Amino acid sequence: MKRLLRIRSRIALAAAAIAAMVITATPPATAQQSPPPVQAAELTSTYQWSSTGPVISPQPDADHPVVSVKDPTVVRYNGEWLVYMTTADTSGAWGLAYTSFSDWSQAPSAPQQFLDTNPNLTGWYTAAPQLFHFAPRDEWYLVYQTGPPSYSVSKDPTDPMSWSAPRQFMDVGGLLDFWVICDDAMCYLFSADDDGRVYRAETTVGEFPNGFRNNRVVLQDPDPKRLFEGGAVYKVDGTDQYLLMWEAGDSQWRRYYRAFTATSLDGPWEPLAAEESNPFARSTNISFPGGAWTEHISHGELLRSGYDQRMTIDPCNLQLLYQGHSSDIPPDTPYSQMPYRLALATQTNSDCGGGTGSGQVVGTGSGTCLDVPGQATADGTQTQIWDCNGGANQRWTLSSSGELSVYSGSSRKCLDAGGGGTGDGTAAVIWTCHGGSNQQWRLNGDGTIRSVQSGLCLDVSGWGTANGTPVHLWTCHGGANQQWTLT
Repeated sequence: MKRLLRIRSRIALAAAAIAAMVITATPPATAQQSPPPVQAAELTSTYQWSSTGPVISPQPDADHPVVSVKDPTVVRYNGEWLVYMTTADTSGAWGLAYTSFSDWSQAPSAPQQFLDTNPNLTGWYTAAPQLFHFAPRDEWYLVYQTGPPSYSVSKDPTDPMSWSAPRQFMDVGGLLDFWVICDDAMCYLFSADDDGRVYRAETTVGEFPNGFRNNRVVLQDPDPKRLFEGGAVYKVDGTDQYLLMWEAGDSQWRRYYRAFTATSLDGPWEPLAAEESNPFARSTNISFPGGAWTEHISHGELLRSGYDQRMTIDPCNLQLLYQGHSSDIPPDTPYSQMPYRLALATQTNSDCGGGTGSGQVVGTGSGTCLDVPGQATADGTQTQIWDCNGGANQRWTLSSSGELSVYSGSSRKCLDAGGGGTGDGTAAVIWTCHGGSNQQWRLNGDGTIRSVQSGLCLDVSGWGTANGTPVHLWTCHGGANQQWTLT
């Protein structure tokens, strides 16, 4: 309860201060054909995840003695991950920062830029960002709180200096953690009140970003801890289903996520994985291969399958960029001084048709087989496609642990995301089997073979069909060059 009071006090103080002041489908690097629609898949009713340790941490400088990074928003755009986030410094001041990188392995060292160096944003309280492209106006929006729900616009989301001065969606107080999502006709603004209620305002696509009205409660719980803050709403690719995830706290104020679904953004919202015993994401259903580093699965975002206002997600490739902090901090630590860091969790129990078996891996687009050139056995040899011939270098075994291996005995090798890469173009190579997540794969009902580590799909480069065309990893789009059959 003390923490609840501190958090509410933090929100109230920020709102009061402001009232006194003012009242991503990724374009590929090489030409690709237009893919057919991805086969629809459903969300699971229970969730298991595997998480990294912190991948984004504070990068203080002389003018920004930051101690915390939190509330991330993330899109994949032009081959880069773009991340905006909240920062807090030693004085308790809040702000925003930006970073970008092509591969998650680069995230820890990727430079960060502070948005208060943009003259349009200097001197503002800004926190809890959301980034998206509003396709009808061909504009990028950065939504955040300045007290009221606010936003900036830009034509270039990779340039923090390009964002406009804050503008307000509507004049409303007492709410936080704002989230925009649109369907074909309407745009909706969701928000929290830290008191067990989820609010939603609406406007038409034609009026956006103006005209928000009818702000009302659309979901509530008598226990304020169970619907607290940090919410987000998504459209599930290929279905008429929407997912709402909302942050909650258990009896010890350890943060976790609950999930609800609806067939319309009008609701009603029905529980999907919404109990402490069956959470959407909680430290109890997340494994930490590198060692457990947090008990808090707090304000974050799912990685989207696009970057526009529809907020689409791929249910076969759920990944959550979230904030957490270690538990060994004094209990009276001010909220702004909690050492939040960002980590990436990947769902490991998707119901997308995964299976096991042995045989040739035949490409739908080419009719040829996944092949190790020249029957090589050297670590790092990149795979290719070749006319199917039944050779040992074309016979693969998919195990229950997700290993896709070739050869046997002392020559056995596993299909491997080269160098542990998680970016488009990562080579699909063979390597000595070691059980790492970059050697774990899912054969899905839509024919894709997805990397458990990155969620990228096994892809024939450039939609090639000729013998010798290399095979690599690429953002999943459901095209024939990403569809395979194990026969």
